[in-house]
Amino acid sequence: MGKYSPFLKLKTGELSALRYLSSEDRRKIIPLLEPQRNDKYTDEKLVKTIDRGIKYFKKYIEHNFFYIDNYEIPDELKLNNKDSYYYLLDIFSDYDMIPVIGLDRSKSHNDAGLKYANYNTGKIAFRITQEYINSFLAYAEDFDSMINKLDSKVSCTVLIDCRYVDDKAIEIIEKNIVDMLEKIRKNKKINKFVIFGSSIPEIISEKVKANTNAYIYRSEVDLFNKIKYIYSNENILFGDYTVLSPDFPEIKNLPPELYINVMTSKIIYSQLDSHYFTRGKKIKQHGFEQYIEQAKDIIKQPFYRGNNNSWGDNFLYEKVNYGGKNITPSSIIGPTVNAHMKFMIDEVTKGSL
Repeated sequence: MGKYSPFLKLKTGELSALRYLSSEDRRKIIPLLEPQRNDKYTDEKLVKTIDRGIKYFKKYIEHNFFYIDNYEIPDELKLNNKDSYYYLLDIFSDYDMIPVIGLDRSKSHNDAGLKYANYNTGKIAFRITQEYINSFLAYAEDFDSMINKLDSKVSCTVLIDCRYVDDKAIEIIEKNIVDMLEKIRKNKKINKFVIFGSSIPEIISEKVKANTNAYIYRSEVDLFNKIKYIYSNENILFGDYTVLSPDFPEIKNLPPELYINVMTSKIIYSQLDSHYFTRGKKIKQHGFEQYIEQAKDIIKQPFYRGNNNSWGDNFLYEKVNYGGKNITPSSIIGPTVNAHMKFMIDEVTKGSL
């Protein structure tokens, strides 16, 4: 079973990152998959989104285990007159997936996940998000009540989803997680914990100004190491949001198709303690060619791992040396997520985390 869990949206860019990992590397991870947020979803659009994702997944990806969730899908969207999670579980039923439940989910969502775990997989994940981490003691009884609904044969993973980890608040987050673990870590139905987080904020200009390069401190790694040090004998694993922010970018309330008007070019390349972030100017005015200059900058850095390291590393090398189609905001996602995952798999395998 995998010891690293990347968070991936159920869309082509991020699924391509998974596709182009080697079979051996894919066996070393348990990704968390979920449909992307879209504030304009209708029932029909949601079905098309999920169907498009599963079609790509079935065509290109073989995987042993993954968590499946719909955290960003509104509860009021019903498919076939039932919670949309039933549809998601059904369409992925041919795979060894692990359903996800949580304190902030509707009863119908949790009922779907509990039923699937009890009668099908024998595995479930309980996702505890930032708000509930911060005040877990107030919800401890609700947590116990849901865990008690699991059959004795079902094993439970707790996904501690910190989302954006502010480097100025690491000590506070650490304390809240420790308080929570003290309440739940001895529960015999829980077999492991995965701590998720990201150091990339929703609004990247908070960290990196336009037309500059910068290192973003990987606060999610620091947080994980602090928790792991305290609980060295517990089965605590690392997860992250790869090179993407956990939060949907609300750019001046524009619809996604108009993001290009205000979006700047950017490429993120990961190291263990930091992300190297190269950010250009607005694409609308300054063009896609900026990406090539940014790729050139990355491959000449001493931390660049070489074109043979991963599909993502080779993508940057190929674009710099051989050209081809322009790099775009959508086409850069898969390669950079892939390069990140390959790097993290290697670091976890080496025991760096």
